[in-house]
Amino acid sequence: MSYIENLNEVGIKVPNIYMPNDKVDLSKYAVIAADQFSAEKRYWEKVKSYVGDSVSTLNMFLPEAYMPLTIKKTKEIHKCMKDYVSNKDLVEIGECFIYVKRETTVGVRHGLIVAIDLEQYDYSKKAKSLIRPTEGTVEDRLPVRIQLREGALLDIPHVLMLINDKENILMSSVDEMCKDKKPLYDFDLMFGAGNIKGYKINDECDYQIIADKLNILKENSLDNLLYAIGDGNHSLAAAKICYENNKKPENRYALVELVNIYDEGVAFYPINRLIMNVNKSEFFKEIDIDIKNPPPLQDLQPRLDKYLKTHKETKLEYIHGAEECMKLGSIEGNIPIIYETFEKNNFFNDIVEHGSLCRKSFSIGKNIDKRYYLESMKINYKEKKED
Repeated sequence: MSYIENLNEVGIKVPNIYMPNDKVDLSKYAVIAADQFSAEKRYWEKVKSYVGDSVSTLNMFLPEAYMPLTIKKTKEIHKCMKDYVSNKDLVEIGECFIYVKRETTVGVRHGLIVAIDLEQYDYSKKAKSLIRPTEGTVEDRLPVRIQLREGALLDIPHVLMLINDKENILMSSVDEMCKDKKPLYDFDLMFGAGNIKGYKINDECDYQIIADKLNILKENSLDNLLYAIGDGNHSLAAAKICYENNKKPENRYALVELVNIYDEGVAFYPINRLIMNVNKSEFFKEIDIDIKNPPPLQDLQPRLDKYLKTHKETKLEYIHGAEECMKLGSIEGNIPIIYETFEKNNFFNDIVEHGSLCRKSFSIGKNIDKRYYLESMKINYKEKKED
């Protein structure tokens, strides 16, 4: 069986990657995922100031801190993608996997950039597909992501996809095949977020090794669950919908980074809740909780959702850092709800047994540990015509 057939068996293919040319300052090009620092416009103003007029992924997405997304802004983003490619700011480096070594606050995270098959992904709660969500998909979070992807020339991912590889058979093999390679890139991410190195893998023998290791993991998987989405489920769900709406072969795949859940650089943290613009006495009367000892998140979230439906003036933010949440929670009219830990050892078992968790249950790493937009892959959606 060829490596292509073997990779098909595990739902991936070798992507054709685009990267900035040698003149682009990668520390300004690579920007953190759009859903980070969503309550801190100050951070994003700092990014804008640092990037200036440089070629940057900042110009190819909209931070959630600045939502809603307008049609005008969408067109500007799509035009920027086309301009960067036509001006050769972004250049094709060919078909390859990229092995990523990223410093985080807890250690080095090892990842593999691949294209995953959207035909083998189902984002419903009780999915039985090879690729599954780990948290509930919120339908009203999808339209803006669909709007961004439709008409986009490039897929520039922040998706981290988990594999259950306790013996580390995949990444140890990938590390071995890259040990004598010169990095494709090696630079420090902005604002002290750590060093990142990437190694190009474009040898058919290496492809076959990767395919073989993933097939072993598939054979040993629980309930055929090979990949669990760690970060970026809504972006991937939007990609799935866009593909279903426009089933061109080039739209069938999405770019992601595979990481081993047991990797030393993968730490799981709970995501805290910040209730904003709330009448505190009314809130505690309707939702009887002790915020110093909150109930399990899977129990609390439905109660919060019910409260928000009848109190339109109150907003809920998902805050990754406990310190940041406490700081924002000290503002008049806000309530912080802090969770101390999140257990990852039975993670895959829990997804198989219970289906996806409620949205924003956990975070992989602290906010600065999140994936930064860097590699990209061409997609080819038709631009939507204006009504």
